[in-house]
Amino acid sequence: MLKRIGRGLSLVLLSLTMTGCTSLFFYPMEDWVQNPARQGLAYEDVVLIHEDGLRIHGWWLPARGEVQGTVYFLHGNAQNISTHMMNVAWLPEAGYQVFMLDYRGYGLSEGEPSLPEVFSDIRLGLDWLHNSGRLGQAPLIVFGQSLGGAMGVKVLAEEGNPERVDCVLLEAVFSGYSQITRDAMSQSWLLWPFQWPVAALMPDQWNPEDHIGKLAGTPLFLMHSSEDQIVPLKHGRALFDAAGEPKAFRKLEGDHIAGSRSQEVQSDIRSFLQRHCPAPEKDQDVSAPGELRRYRF
Repeated sequence: MLKRIGRGLSLVLLSLTMTGCTSLFFYPMEDWVQNPARQGLAYEDVVLIHEDGLRIHGWWLPARGEVQGTVYFLHGNAQNISTHMMNVAWLPEAGYQVFMLDYRGYGLSEGEPSLPEVFSDIRLGLDWLHNSGRLGQAPLIVFGQSLGGAMGVKVLAEEGNPERVDCVLLEAVFSGYSQITRDAMSQSWLLWPFQWPVAALMPDQWNPEDHIGKLAGTPLFLMHSSEDQIVPLKHGRALFDAAGEPKAFRKLEGDHIAGSRSQEVQSDIRSFLQRHCPAPEKDQDVSAPGELRRYRF
């Protein structure tokens, strides 16, 4: 039995060495659990097409009442937008338009997810938002959770992109691919001895900790739960330390990427956005936001 397990792990390591390892971060699901209409939300299906013809699907949730801004939501690594929808379902009532994107291989999006290919999906969504005419004069906010936030940081840090976004919200984002691999494998006695060789194969050139500093000047609100069993709090601390000003941190309680379902956290997010990414009023200069509200670890 142990010999079979050993051979199996050896084959896994060999496969990672020969084919790459970024697919280990993606757990897509094609079937929908629900759509926004089941939650009483108006929505529109959006299909974006890459130059090579690959189709990427998303949902557009219009705001109710006067538009306060647009939120570009990047979900975590598992399932699809139908299971992550409740993390942003409260935003339209608060006046925010929401664009939810499914990466390639998720939901109705074509293809197979891997890096760096998924970065191009996120870029495609960002380009569409700016070219669609739907933003108006209201601010654009990127909200990334877990892997979605990690990938979002990399894309937003690219030349010219920080200026295209007015605020960034990050929840439960890991600081580096090797570090989160070691953290995950160390929780299993079977995988514990293999954490170092597997972590060495991870794509550290895309570590959020190394890129988040390039977002300096864009108001950044980081959220992380002290009870997160998937991405430990130390990752949130590392990202906060590496980020430039202006920035704020909100320590959460509860499970991984569950913070934005709390009414208290929703209130804090709204307060942050109203202060640092307000909807412009007529003849109002909003280029000088007030002091950031800060939270202690």
